[in-house]
Amino acid sequence: MAGRQKYIVTTSSARPLATVADELRRSGFNVAQVLDAIGIIMGTCTPAVAERLRAHPDVIDVSPDADVDIGPPDAPVS
Repeated sequence: MAGRQKYIVTTSSARPLATVADELRRSGFNVAQVLDAIGIIMGTCTPAVAERLRAHPDVIDVSPDADVDIGPPDAPVS
C-alpha cells in the first residue's frame, strides 16, 4: 500500500461541513484543516482512501495537494 499523501476535498455544501469532515475521518481521511467558507477539507490519506472518498455523496472532487514555494519577494525568478 502506498503512503499517505496530501489531498484537497471539495464538498457540495449540501450538509454541514463538520458533519462531512467527521464522515471522512471515519473513512480513513486524516483531516488537517476545514475551510468552511469555501467548502474545502484538507488532509492526508492513502490513494486507496482518496478513491473511496470520491464516492461520498457530499464530495464533488478529491485532488492531490502540492507544496508551493514562490521564493522571497526580491528573487529574480519565483
